[in-house]
Amino acid sequence: MPSRTEGLVVLAILLVMAIAVGVSAWVASNRTPPSFDPPAAAAQDSPEEPADRPVLAFYGDFLTSGTEYGGLGPAGWPALVSERLDAVSTPLHAVPEAGYVAGATTGSAFPALVERFPEPDADVTIVFGSRNDYVASPQQITAAATRTIEAILAAAPDTQVVVIGPAWTDVVVPPELPRVRDAVQLAAYVAGATWVDPLSERWFFDDAGLIATDAISPTDAGHVFMADQIEPVLRALLEGDAGATAGSTAGPTAGSTAGTTARPTS
Repeated sequence: MPSRTEGLVVLAILLVMAIAVGVSAWVASNRTPPSFDPPAAAAQDSPEEPADRPVLAFYGDFLTSGTEYGGLGPAGWPALVSERLDAVSTPLHAVPEAGYVAGATTGSAFPALVERFPEPDADVTIVFGSRNDYVASPQQITAAATRTIEAILAAAPDTQVVVIGPAWTDVVVPPELPRVRDAVQLAAYVAGATWVDPLSERWFFDDAGLIATDAISPTDAGHVFMADQIEPVLRALLEGDAGATAGSTAGPTAGSTAGTTARPTS
């Protein structure tokens, strides 16, 4: 048994410990957490928000959608052009069998695609095609192309419209195709759209390696080639140089200039 003196000592120690714990608890509960204000220089050193990137919208046929032979996803000319221009690409609105008139019975013709999938934020809207319209009359094609451009501008009044005519894959162009081209060009001219003419520019005519073994579909290399033709036109528009031209006007139907406001082919 501890002595009386030892008991008092133990009691005193316990009392001191209890007081210390109580004081610590009181200090902790009444302590004001310190505040931290970052120095003014820190705000000045923060990176600036990046400038708004241009938005591109695409409508077309198999030359825009890509095929199993090439041009799918990031290998397609829309993706390549968007990357080169540091632009935002909207989802592709391209159906392989579509055209201004072609695909009307299935709801995939260009006017229907634009109405179903408008892109109001597009800075530049590109419509490419279409060789699929070869069975339609020029009047039907011009009327449908006009509706397409009007629908684009109704959804995005500030967008710049680029109309790319139909392309062929070798120098032996069937007689129906220049008529399709001229009908589309007329609508582009009336609307004041920028016109690009693959037939006059002789796209694919001089390099058979750009087209797949089916003799119709561009390969991945063919899509790089198309990006090379289209990117300078879009860059000029985005930089405010609408008078710039790209490519050549040589060819069996010379008279149309790429990257300029459309003019009817004589």
